[in-house]
Amino acid sequence: MLARADSFAVPAPSAVPTAPFPGWARAKNPPETEAEAAFLVGAALARLDPIVRENPPWAGVWRRRLALRAAAATVARAGRNEDETALRDALHLTRPGADSGPAGRRLRAWRALAAGSAGPWRSTVAVAAAALDARAVEGLPQAIDAAAACAEGHRPAPFAAARAYQHATRALTADRGRGGGGELLAAWLADAVLAQRLKWPFALPLLAAPLFASAGRRAPSDSGDGAETARVLCAYANAAAHACDLAAELGRRASKLAEAAPKLRAKGAKAALQALLDEDSLAAATPIAGLSERGTRRLFERLAALGAIRELTGRATFRLYGL
Repeated sequence: MLARADSFAVPAPSAVPTAPFPGWARAKNPPETEAEAAFLVGAALARLDPIVRENPPWAGVWRRRLALRAAAATVARAGRNEDETALRDALHLTRPGADSGPAGRRLRAWRALAAGSAGPWRSTVAVAAAALDARAVEGLPQAIDAAAACAEGHRPAPFAAARAYQHATRALTADRGRGGGGELLAAWLADAVLAQRLKWPFALPLLAAPLFASAGRRAPSDSGDGAETARVLCAYANAAAHACDLAAELGRRASKLAEAAPKLRAKGAKAALQALLDEDSLAAATPIAGLSERGTRRLFERLAALGAIRELTGRATFRLYGL
């Protein structure tokens, strides 16, 4: 079951500033120097940090939607055609224990990062590696050890994450090609290091989407350390800005969901509302305490009619709903 019926947390007024992300802090063009990249990433992370620390009631869907974005980027980087809609289908249509395919495995790897706390990431990366069938990839233990050293060092958090990414891409030489599991795990480890260095309560999948989108067909190791550090810092600046924008959007949608709550009479409504705050998307067949599949479908259709949630597929059958 996804949630207990008495566990729904109505989003309270946030202590985080609601002003739009400042335009001057957005990395519109590639930085010319490492110092410029450092300024941009510092400004962006300063806006993102209080949102993460507040751990709002909708943090679950926020984390998993960022995982979906990261997965879509790594799937595209591998030359595959699955978009976010196809990835959602891979997640919901695959039976427990069955193979969700290359794209679905990438989504599972990123969801492993988003699901846990920032602390015990060594065990969580094993889950991600298993999802990618990369547990035996040459250099993975060395990449993990290098990331741990970066997390325990004294460099500023984004620089530590950039160093972790660089060490991991070098260690995972056997599987770091364009879109390979090694390249994904390198970005995964960098995000884990960033979260641990910032002492966040959970990690966010940040680096992959902007980094791989900007890399194109260029190999990740064809530039010097300084240029590569600036590129990773700029990617983190873009990622943090996007995460702030997404947080503002989800905060507004969660408020609409809370406004709709008193209009619901279904026995399992509270559990369903909490599940919508925790997950990127839900199907009517998703087990929810107190609701049958038919009851869940009717509840989701009611919430969609009230404008509290969205139907995400545009299909007439096997619909998926979320904030």
